[in-house]
Amino acid sequence: MGDPQFHMAVQVDGAIWAVTFVSEFGFHETRIMTSAEFIKMISAEARLGG
Repeated sequence: MGDPQFHMAVQVDGAIWAVTFVSEFGFHETRIMTSAEFIKMISAEARLGG
């Protein structure tokens, strides 16, 4: 899968997030992440300008 065009995150509970990524080709991938993983991902995106 290429770089996701956008994603949607839903907080399942205090420590778990369901994050759905959608690529420019319309492919969907949902990942379950802990809050720590989610914060790390968002921080990396902010550094990359994504």
